[in-house]
Amino acid sequence: MKEIREINHSAYASFCSLANGAFPGLNADQWLQGHIEETPSESLYGLFKGNDVVAGMRTFLFEMNLNQTTIPVGGVGMLAVDLLHKKEGNASHLIKYFYELNKSNGNHLVMLYPFNVAFYKRMGFGMGTQVYQYYVSPSSFQDYSRKENLEHLNYEDRELILDCYNRVYQKTHGMTKRFPTDRELTRPFNFGKVVGFKHDDQVLGYVLYEGKGKDLFIHELFFETREAIEELSTFLHQQADQFKRIIINANHDDLIHFVRSPESGMDTMLDTAPSVDNKHMVNLGVGVMYRVIDCKRLLMELYEKKHRFGSVSLTIELDIKDDLQGDESKNFIVTFSNGEIQRFPEQAVDTVVRMDISEFSSMIMGAVTFRSLYKWGKAELSNPKFVNQVNDLFHTPERPVCTKAF
Repeated sequence: MKEIREINHSAYASFCSLANGAFPGLNADQWLQGHIEETPSESLYGLFKGNDVVAGMRTFLFEMNLNQTTIPVGGVGMLAVDLLHKKEGNASHLIKYFYELNKSNGNHLVMLYPFNVAFYKRMGFGMGTQVYQYYVSPSSFQDYSRKENLEHLNYEDRELILDCYNRVYQKTHGMTKRFPTDRELTRPFNFGKVVGFKHDDQVLGYVLYEGKGKDLFIHELFFETREAIEELSTFLHQQADQFKRIIINANHDDLIHFVRSPESGMDTMLDTAPSVDNKHMVNLGVGVMYRVIDCKRLLMELYEKKHRFGSVSLTIELDIKDDLQGDESKNFIVTFSNGEIQRFPEQAVDTVVRMDISEFSSMIMGAVTFRSLYKWGKAELSNPKFVNQVNDLFHTPERPVCTKAF
């Protein structure tokens, strides 16, 4: 008989051993227990067989900027299964418990980094924004011939760094808020060095970097003003004498248009006739996946917070395929007036929208447009003339950005 329960002191060692086996190099026993106990928004849960932990997970509670509306979002990471207990449905059992945990806490959206995309698609998760990994020559960054506001940031600047990040979070769809815990405040200095743009006792931009051989790794790059990014660009440009390339991950392709040349110098772009010689720019990876666990309640939460869905006026019936939700949570009518939800009536609709929960989750996050889903046969409309209006309802100006590793 197996049961899931929160992990306490007596089971920490067992979970850490499990996690270290699943994630080589994690060294969970050196930091996890103290971190969980100091961070009320994180917990550990184990799937126990008797007194033995056969699988476990780490859960999170985030505050997310959903296109300028703040909502609570659940997260799960470090999902690990004992090698002797694989292929027993243990991971699925934990994920379903994770769903119920968030539903009971009133969280209607969850996210994770997938160890297997197909597995999580079957669990109802949809793709988020991809991760672009750039390999750029330092000389490709523009030299603006000024850096008078740049300085090395140290421990005494920790609150200013956090404030800068959170101001960026307030303007950026998909990002999660950071809180002033000791561990969060000192976190940047555990990964490298920080150079920041400082003006009027505020940090208006910073770069967290780490040099490894001829590579300069950028762990974080945030800025609020044009002046800040121009001076940070000058700083990066001037590293060309020491580093061959700058490696940076991002959820967008903006950098392609900012640098002089986005070419990576790698010969990994295969040319197939009749294509021309396409130069390699970035590696593309899977980012966060999202899952709505209660469609109607999520929209009700956004209704209460006066969230705007573009400027469309339309009444639609949502028909979402999802075995997890009851009919009233996945099949309902909603009216939008100038982009605001008005009510959840039982009345004639303009069109019925049908899709799987994984596609709905991606769409409501703005990771994919309705028009694209419809084009590829991943969404259906009872009245096709409303394709553009439905697309505009769920369109976000930007794709979601997730900078939180968990």
